[in-house]
Amino acid sequence: MEFAKKNEVNAAAAAPGVTNFSGLIPAMPKAISERHVACVFLLDVSGSMNMKDAIGKLNEGIRAFSEHMRTDSRTADVVDAAIVTFGGDVKIVQNFTPVSEMEVPNLLAYGASPLGEALKLGLEMVDRRKEVYSLAGTPYYRPWIFCITDGTPTDDWESAALQLKRSEENKKVLGYCVCVENDPNFSKKEVFQIFNHSRILKLDELDFSGLFEFVSNSLAAVGRSDPNSDSMVTVDAPHTLSLAME
Repeated sequence: MEFAKKNEVNAAAAAPGVTNFSGLIPAMPKAISERHVACVFLLDVSGSMNMKDAIGKLNEGIRAFSEHMRTDSRTADVVDAAIVTFGGDVKIVQNFTPVSEMEVPNLLAYGASPLGEALKLGLEMVDRRKEVYSLAGTPYYRPWIFCITDGTPTDDWESAALQLKRSEENKKVLGYCVCVENDPNFSKKEVFQIFNHSRILKLDELDFSGLFEFVSNSLAAVGRSDPNSDSMVTVDAPHTLSLAME
């Protein structure tokens, strides 16, 4: 599956002080002279994720992601991951940190799905991470926002969608969304108004382990790619993952 554009974004100037979120201080990058790729995961932990123990399988997938990424020490040092959850409220579970140092959370599911607020926070975190790279003199690929959801947004998502669209048009970020086939009442109408249609995927069988292995392979491939090429990174996807249809 063609998954990740390799367009590079370089920080042009020194940035102001880095903002801390919820008391969680973002880690400075490791291997600062090497090109990094940042990915913030927006994870839906609303009440519907209790169905079929989807939340338990999501936790297993995050653990598999951490373990798989750490099999390559270089990749684990140049991929910086953050985790934001949205379920009832929006929380930063982990600010940006090298995957080699990330802690695997144990997520619980409850509440509604404030995706719009989570997306705004994710975009702000990406901006702050680029400031960190600028201060450290660290080159980087275009950051990712990677959303996983099984439900319709329950908040005001329109302004967040516009903000994401403008950021993508300016090549500041790449937004992806995985729609989890778990809740039979899940309408993807809003998701297709928020994310680029070519980067909306569908996950069957609650195969979070397969999904996160695919994401880790994709991030690793980006980290090894030629920053001067506009071609796509192609990574084999599990049979449970496909392009979503509106």
